[in-house]
Amino acid sequence: MKHATGTFEVTLTPEAGGEAPEGGLPTSRMGIAKTFSGGMTGTARGTMLAAGTPGKGAAAYVAVDQVTATIDGRSGGFVLLHRGTMTRGGESALEVRVAPDTGSGGLAGIEGTLSIEIVDGQHRYDFAYTLPDAG
Repeated sequence: MKHATGTFEVTLTPEAGGEAPEGGLPTSRMGIAKTFSGGMTGTARGTMLAAGTPGKGAAAYVAVDQVTATIDGRSGGFVLLHRGTMTRGGESALEVRVAPDTGSGGLAGIEGTLSIEIVDGQHRYDFAYTLPDAG
């Protein structure tokens, strides 16, 4: 297992919102644009669907990112799948992984998981991945 670490910038653009059904929570759809620096350089474009209580309450989201990047000197693309939850108490769980068989170009066969940490407003990532031997 190899690791690529660094930072990324993210821009979320509201695309649509859904009113809360009776007894439910409002939903939203956002466009995602990311730029990665560090061990993985490149961009991602995607869509996020979310639902949650108003303010900083409980929330859940799913997202799909189409990544175009260079990792370990190899360039190509792959899809990242996100699933996240947060409780009203602030506990959170996040899983971000490469969708199976989505690697292309020099990143064909890539597998892995990406962890995200936000420190002082800066997004940091640690991408734990495997790549088949080039050749």
